[in-house]
Formats: sequence, C-alpha cells, structure tokens
Amino acid sequence: MRTGIRVLVAISIAMGAVAPAAGEEPDRAGLSDSELDARLAFLEERLDGGETYAKVWQWGWTSGYGLGIVYGTAKAIDVDTNRRRVNHIVTAVKSTIGTTRLLLWRHPGRNGADEMRSIEGDARDAKLARLAKGEEVLESVASRAEQRWDWKAHAGNVALNLAGAGFIFGFGKDSDAWESLGVGIGVGTLNIFTAPKRGIQDLSDYETRFGIKTADRFDWMIVPTVGGAALVLTF
Repeated sequence: MRTGIRVLVAISIAMGAVAPAAGEEPDRAGLSDSELDARLAFLEERLDGGETYAKVWQWGWTSGYGLGIVYGTAKAIDVDTNRRRVNHIVTAVKSTIGTTRLLLWRHPGRNGADEMRSIEGDARDAKLARLAKGEEVLESVASRAEQRWDWKAHAGNVALNLAGAGFIFGFGKDSDAWESLGVGIGVGTLNIFTAPKRGIQDLSDYETRFGIKTADRFDWMIVPTVGGAALVLTF
C-alpha cells in the first residue's frame, strides 16, 4: 500500500427529533405545563450562569480597546518625529475599529436571562413567549461562541493588522511595523479565543435533555484514524 495520509469522509447524523425547516417555528403549543416550566427553568439557569463572564468579556475588551485609542492618540501627539507618529496613529485607528465592533456587536449573553424575564405574566401565552425568547437568546449565544473557529473572524484580524503594518512600512519605521503586526494579531486572536464558549454546550444540553433540535446545525472536524485521518461531517 502506498504510504501517505488517506483522507476518509464520514457523515455523522445526530440522533433525535428532526430540526424544523428553515423559517418554520418549532411546535411549542403542544408542550405540557410541566415540560414548559422545565424548559423555562433550564434556560434561565444556563443563561444566567454565563452572564458574568460574558459581561466581563464584553466590557473588559471594550475598555481595553478604548484605552488603546487614548494611548495611541496621546503618543501620536507627544512624539517629535513623523515616522514614529505613524505607528501610534495606526494603534489608535485599530483600537477605534475594535471598540466600534464591540459596541455594535454586543455579546448576546451579557444580560443573562433578562430578556426572558422582561416578558411578564403567568399565563400560558406569556410562558410560551418567554420560552421562544429564551431559545432565541441561547441560540445566539451558541452561534457567537462558534465564531472562535470561523476562518472569517481570524482572516479579518490578520487583514486589519496587515493593512496597518503596510501603512507603517510605507510611512513609518520598519521595526514599528513588525511590532504592530505581531502585537495586533496576537491581541485580536486573544480577543476571539477568550470569548464565552459555554453556549455551545448549553445548547447541546438543552437539545439532548428535551429531545429536540432547535436549529439546523452543521459542523466538521478532522480526527485521526489508523493510517490516516477522517473528515467527519455532523449535521
């Protein structure tokens, strides 16, 4: 047999109820009162459980990038050579972009289950509305957590810092450009990977516990096999 890596394709289909079609609302009206209450309690517990870290991540990084704006601007004003000033201008601009992104795209888990609780009332219709909102928030939290593996997020981070470094190479000092590139990519990657990740497990636990699929989901991973590797597709 010729040596080398053989790539095998395997398809793993999650067991359980079939996910609703795109745009189709899941059937919540047929839930018993006890199951409805159990789902609400589960959602509140899990969403509240992730609130503190999501809030610290959201406002910690927002504050950090905000300080970058202040630092870059102050240093750009303070230095006495244009070549050194360019580096600090780029720092301020990149920090402004980071701050703006965080303020416009706030983490959906930062308020815990508050959006659910804002729908008041003990009537069944109110509970169903709370359930729909809770599932919506949980799916948003899980989707946000999955962004850590999204190539577009990492490519955007690299592209932004390459653009900044290129500007410094053209108008500033080469050593500043390399420093800006390395530090910028490192900080951006840290921002992506420190984002809350528990939403993925919380959603999986919710689906498993109540025997449902709340959304069409697709994922892939490469796993080692005897003599090669396998590309596993899960949907």
